[in-house]
Formats: sequence, C-alpha cells, structure tokens
Amino acid sequence: MHPVSPEEDAWTLHETFLEILRRLNQAAEEGIEVHGLEFTEMERLLDRFWTHRSAGIQLDSALSLLVENGLVGTADDPAFSWVRNRTVGRRFQITPLGKSYLLRQLEETGRIR
Repeated sequence: MHPVSPEEDAWTLHETFLEILRRLNQAAEEGIEVHGLEFTEMERLLDRFWTHRSAGIQLDSALSLLVENGLVGTADDPAFSWVRNRTVGRRFQITPLGKSYLLRQLEETGRIR
C-alpha cells in the first residue's frame, strides 16, 4: 500500500463529512416522527461507507467537527419513537447550513461522491 498524502487524507475526511450529511438529510426527509439519528444508528449506516482509506477517521470526531461548524445539530431530549419502538436519546440532525452545503456540493459535482 502506498503512503497516503495529506491531500488524500483531507479528501477522505471531506467525503466522510458529505456521507454523514447525506445520511442525516435522508433521515430528515423520511419524516420519522422523532427527527435525527443516534450515534449507534449512524455507525450502522456508515458501515458500508467505511473503507481501509477512512479507517483512521473516528465518527465521534467527525460529528463533533460538523456540530462545531454548525452543519449538524443535536437534540438531547429523550423521546419515544413509535417507528423505532423505543425511547431515543441524543440525536444528530442536519441543520439548514448543513443542507445548503450538501446541496452546493451536489450542484458542483453533479453527485455526492
């Protein structure tokens, strides 16, 4: 395996951010009565996305950066979800800023990588 350049690392992180935003946007559009995804739900959804290239990226760190930059918000109020058939805790949700960033990336590239 060849050494990874800083540009490749940055691109992998960017792709991870976009995949997280895409998944959160998809969850918001599905109209589930309790909006957002819990950390464990995000882990499960991203299982197929993670590759050997993105193995060094920690989901909690990526989510923290997205929250700090206002692209993702959190909801900490426990709520019962009839769809999930359980009480859900802390959830991550895409913000309007995150949605506009995701749409801008889609417009620029014609697709989300």
